[in-house]
Amino acid sequence: MSLSEVSPGQFQLSGTINFATAPDIEQQGGRLLLATDAAKWRIDLAGVTQADSSALAVCLAWARLARANRKTIIFTTAPVELSALADVCGVGEMLGMSAARCPPPAKA
Repeated sequence: MSLSEVSPGQFQLSGTINFATAPDIEQQGGRLLLATDAAKWRIDLAGVTQADSSALAVCLAWARLARANRKTIIFTTAPVELSALADVCGVGEMLGMSAARCPPPAKA
């Protein structure tokens, strides 16, 4: 798993984010985010291959970091499962990863 800056304020998160990897990526990402002068952080999650609830915790930690540093943060291209989890927890819109892209539930 890794977070890399692809252009000023534009980041790409990739790999597996789970309970084993979340603490490291949160710390590594926090340092990288704070190193940029951009007023807005945009994190593309398209490269996330697997995520559990700890990935949501990482996103929330970075959102708190952004708020504490008066930055705007948005997460794009979140995996459907992560978007749905964010919505269930009531933070999907806040993180910019609403599961509106998710397919509607099957009719019974």
